[in-house]
Amino acid sequence: MPSPIRVAVIGCGSMGEIHAACLSRIDGVRLHAFCDVDEERARALCARFSGSYATADHERVLRDGEVDAVYVCTYHDTHSALAIRAAEEHKHVMMEKPLALTLRECHDVGNAVEKHGIRFMTGFKMRYYPSVARARQFIPSPLLTIAQMMDARWPDGFWANDPQKGGGNILSQGCHAMDLVCHLNGSRPVRIYAEGGNFSHPSIGIVDNIVATIRFENGSVASVALGDSGQTPFVSKFSFQLTDGRKTAHLRDRLKTVTLFDGENTTESVDPEEYGFIEENNDFIRSLRSGTPPPITHTDGLRATLLVLTAFESLKTGLPQTVSM
Repeated sequence: MPSPIRVAVIGCGSMGEIHAACLSRIDGVRLHAFCDVDEERARALCARFSGSYATADHERVLRDGEVDAVYVCTYHDTHSALAIRAAEEHKHVMMEKPLALTLRECHDVGNAVEKHGIRFMTGFKMRYYPSVARARQFIPSPLLTIAQMMDARWPDGFWANDPQKGGGNILSQGCHAMDLVCHLNGSRPVRIYAEGGNFSHPSIGIVDNIVATIRFENGSVASVALGDSGQTPFVSKFSFQLTDGRKTAHLRDRLKTVTLFDGENTTESVDPEEYGFIEENNDFIRSLRSGTPPPITHTDGLRATLLVLTAFESLKTGLPQTVSM
């Protein structure tokens, strides 16, 4: 029997708990260490998943020779520093989105990954939804994509809405939509133009709603609306429409439902739940076992963050911006 892959979870809030639960279902994985600034929270997860120890000291985890891989599920402003230290200690990394809050930090993470030769995966679970795969197979090369990730209003005091800790809702969760639009288009984004602003959070310095137009290298175009102006009951928080000039696909109901129309006939399928977390964890562990790169790397994380930040620059200047990786 091969040795188990020993995993440490840094950040034991809701995301750390979700990933730990997924890992506990994968054969050959040992949940070894749990770390959180709130050590009691780390102790609770450690007890639940029979870990070896809990700590509030992330350096203890990163220097632990028993740890093969680290899950980073912390506030966004800590992502880049933890990823770089993990790479320096030759730990593989699964990083919750976003990769970082600035392009400089994203590039620093990428440089550390490449310098130390670790395997690094960015957590974009939406790629794994069965309905997304069906839409992508039905329309592999869309001409036009209309995407929406529109949430109910986030509280001003929510940590992810903090400009320093979380970056605000557009950067915090909008990178999911940007990544999925790129995944569905299968082409490199080359230009972006955006309109929007701070519509309902005047006390905090963030962009809270934005509509961006993206031009891809293959000539296709996407319109992406992001924000927290309120959810529509008809399509839910997420809505992605694709067309190739004849066929159309519409993903909705948190991407659990897809309607496909071939110009004459309509088919619809509904998934009973959201599947992404367990599938992305399986892929990461499979990557570690095989020694091959994971399917979603730090480059994908960089691209999604880059699109959001370049959209902000377009909003600031009033001009279209070139997307340069």
